[in-house]
Amino acid sequence: MLKKLAFALALLPFAVHASDLPEYPFIHVAGEGFLRLMPDMGEIDFDIAAYDADTNAAVAVVQARVAEIQALLAEQGGDPGKDTEAEVSFADMRKEMRKPANPDPNAAPDYEIRSAVHIVVRDLTKWRAVMLGLLGKPNIDHMSTSFGKSDRIKVEAELTATAIKDAQRRAENLATGLGKKVGAVTAITNGQLRNLTNAVGLLPTDMHNNRRGSNAKAGEKDFLTIQSLQWSQTVDVIYRIK
Repeated sequence: MLKKLAFALALLPFAVHASDLPEYPFIHVAGEGFLRLMPDMGEIDFDIAAYDADTNAAVAVVQARVAEIQALLAEQGGDPGKDTEAEVSFADMRKEMRKPANPDPNAAPDYEIRSAVHIVVRDLTKWRAVMLGLLGKPNIDHMSTSFGKSDRIKVEAELTATAIKDAQRRAENLATGLGKKVGAVTAITNGQLRNLTNAVGLLPTDMHNNRRGSNAKAGEKDFLTIQSLQWSQTVDVIYRIK
């Protein structure tokens, strides 16, 4: 009796799992939509970093860079407001411990002043001028760029429609091989929209680290090129088999 009970309990997980499956003949397929398109907006992130034994002097340097960046964007038809060709936001200044190349364990810690900057460029004809203006400035650190689409929701809808058509094609091929036909859709779910560059584990190609805060040169990294977008969308679909 005990052996029979133990055997029944061992089969219980399989019975629960099987009960989650449809109780009719079905085909389960995955479809994928893929798009390569050009962006219509870009974003720039970096820190303004300054060091001076006199903290007030370092703060003054950061404030001067902030004013220069605001002037640069104003020249390109933007301002710190919203919905302009280029807008900028500055985080509050903060103190971070400085790590010198040859630290003296007996010396008092040094601090540098930093402010995070985020720029949105909505008119990419201004991209090159904005980037050249930034790359020519000192005290720019940890710069990165990214691109996107303002009509992202529309793009997602197009990708999903393409993925569903791909799933339908795959299901019909399977059913034909069995001498059957595809029936009604009984379940469907979509996977997350993916940026293919990040999905395959590649490192970002637009990162620039400059711990010393010296001038960034355009030849070190190609920040001037507008990169195309590669997006994919997957769907999982369950069809009845006729």
